[in-house]
Amino acid sequence: MDERLLDPTPDGIATAADCVLDGGVIVAPSDTNLALTLDPWDDAAIERAFRIKNRDPNDPLTLFIRDPADWREWANADQPDVVDDLVDAFWPGPLNIVLPKTDAVPDRVVAGGETVALGCLSNPTWRDLSAAVDQPLCMTSANLTGQADGQLVDLDLAIEQVGDRVDYVLEGEAKGTTQSSTIVDLTGSEPTILRHGDITAADLDAAVGDLTFDS
Repeated sequence: MDERLLDPTPDGIATAADCVLDGGVIVAPSDTNLALTLDPWDDAAIERAFRIKNRDPNDPLTLFIRDPADWREWANADQPDVVDDLVDAFWPGPLNIVLPKTDAVPDRVVAGGETVALGCLSNPTWRDLSAAVDQPLCMTSANLTGQADGQLVDLDLAIEQVGDRVDYVLEGEAKGTTQSSTIVDLTGSEPTILRHGDITAADLDAAVGDLTFDS
């Protein structure tokens, strides 16, 4: 495994980015879990990631963007001011937002659905990787499905469960988070929390004024 471990140096970042753009699957840090990381436009890489995790291939993936303001390129919103409030308050950070997708989102990422989960991360290693690939990335936690419930995937767990199935592991850890990302759904008549994380319902409510998140 050692030869596949990459330090988060400029050379390590460049190697990881080249691998992703060539259709590879790597492990990279996020704000929460270490995660399988790949090119959203490479269907073969997506299929491989599902095989690595033993995950249902019909599940959608999350699309991660580097610039918070770019959310409009990838999603629509009936209440864009609400999205802007959340983005201003929590991005970059451990919040994923589910919205109606635009045509720019690859169909395979969303498993043919009409919505997309968007994230924007603060992890400095991830941000360097994102800048190097100069496009969005797909990520999903670097563990076997159902075998890391209730815990964050750190480097040791990622290597143990998927290290021999990926091309590289870009070292780095999440800083300051205790749970997986909070996920909110803004596609219905009322905003809903799909998964609770360190960003709480009270935090969300405070960011958007009078709107209340239904969990």
